[in-house]
Amino acid sequence: MPRAKRELTELVAFRSVADFDQFPRSESEGAARWVADALTAEGFEDVSLLDTPDGTQSVYGYLPGPEGAKTVLLYAHYDVQPPLDEAAWVSPPFELTERNGRWYGRGAADCKGGVIMHLLALRALKANGGVPVHVKVIAEGSEEMGTGGLERYAEQHPELLAADTIVIGDAGNFRVGLPTVTSTLRGMTLLRVKVDTLAGNLHSGQFGGAAPDALAALIRVLDSLRAEDGSTTVDGLAGDTAWDGLQYADEQFRQDAKVLDGVELIGSGTVADRIWARPAVTVLGIDCPPVIGATPSVQASARALVSLRVPPGVDAGEANKLLQAHLEAHVPWGAQVACEQIGQGQAFRADTSSPAYGAMAAAMAVAYPGQEMQYAGQGGSIPLCNTLASLYPDAEILLIGLSEPEAQIHAVNESVSPEELERLSVTEALFLRNYAAS
Repeated sequence: MPRAKRELTELVAFRSVADFDQFPRSESEGAARWVADALTAEGFEDVSLLDTPDGTQSVYGYLPGPEGAKTVLLYAHYDVQPPLDEAAWVSPPFELTERNGRWYGRGAADCKGGVIMHLLALRALKANGGVPVHVKVIAEGSEEMGTGGLERYAEQHPELLAADTIVIGDAGNFRVGLPTVTSTLRGMTLLRVKVDTLAGNLHSGQFGGAAPDALAALIRVLDSLRAEDGSTTVDGLAGDTAWDGLQYADEQFRQDAKVLDGVELIGSGTVADRIWARPAVTVLGIDCPPVIGATPSVQASARALVSLRVPPGVDAGEANKLLQAHLEAHVPWGAQVACEQIGQGQAFRADTSSPAYGAMAAAMAVAYPGQEMQYAGQGGSIPLCNTLASLYPDAEILLIGLSEPEAQIHAVNESVSPEELERLSVTEALFLRNYAAS
C-alpha cells in the first residue's frame, strides 16, 4: 500500500483531461507512458500505446499465464474530468493529499485508482503463487469525454481485447464497506444546442422588450426538459420505469449527495428508480456573458451543453433523436436552433447468472468479512461495455471499482478510501484465483 500511494501520487499529478482545448496533450501522453511503463515493469508483453480514432491514446498490455488458462481483460481509464473550480479544492486537485483517512486528488477514485487496483491485485497473486490466468489490461485515454476512440479501435481490431471474462474497474461500492457489483449502467448522449435570434447584440434599453433574446429563448427550451417536480421530460421518451433490486433510502441519498437543508429531491418514484432506471437530463454548461463585465445587451446567440442519461432498454441513438427533436420543437419565438452531437454511449445490463459472478461473490465474502455481494445500478455510463458485449457475446462482464458516494467523483475534492483500494485489490486477486479454478 505505501508503494500504491506513491504510484497514485505520480499518476494523479498528470493533468490528463482529454480535452486538448483546455489541457495540454502532453499531460495525457505522459499519463499513458506512465501506465505503459508500469505494465512493462510488471512483466507484461506487447505493451503498446494505441492511437485511437478520437486522437487520444489507450494503453494495452498482455501478461501470459499458465498454458491452457482462461483470459481475463482488466479495464480502467487514466483520463480524468476537469478539476472545475481549483480554488474550491481544499488541497490542489493534481497533488494526492491524505486527509481524514482518505486520499484526495482528481482521478484518485475515477479512475486512476482503478489502474492501481489492477496492479495491486496482480502483485498480490505474484506474491502468493503466481497469476493463474492470462491477463490483458486496457487503460483508456478518453472515457470521460465520451468521444468513443477506444470503442472504434476495438471494433477495428476485435482480436485485441478478446477474453473469457472482463473486469471493468470503473464502478464502485454502494457505500464504503459494502461489496457491490454494478449490474446496469445508463447510456448517454451529449448535445450542444445553439440558439440564434439576431444578427448581433443590441442595447437592452433601445431594443429590449421587442427584440427576441437568444439567452431567454435558450432558458425557455432548456426548462421544457423538466416537469414541475423536476422529472426529465423528453417528448417520446418513457420516464416511468421501476428499479427492482437494492434500494437507496432518501435520507441516505440526501447525505451522499450533500443536498442542502430544505431543498427537495427532484423527480418521482424511488431514488433507485430515478438514478438507475429512468432517463435524466442535465444542463452541463451555458455560454453566456458572465455577471462580472456584463453589458446591458439583448443577446443574439446562446449555447448550452446538454447531457441525457439513458436507462437500459433504450437505444442511445434513438434517445438522441428524441432529445434533438424536443429541443427543436420547444424553442420559442421562431428562434433558429442548431444541435450538434458531441458524444454517445449505449446503456448496459450484465448477466448476473454467469459463473464469474459466483467467483466474485466468494472473493468479496473473504475481502469483506461478514458481508455479502450486492447488486446495484449506476447512473453513469461506460460506453465501452456495450462495445465489448457486442464484440465478445460469450464473455462475462463484471463491474467493480472505487467510486463509492464519499469519493465525490466528477466534483471538487474527489477522493479515494485507501481501505477500499486495499479490499478491492484483494477482491480482484481472489476473484482471478477463484475464476481460474472454476
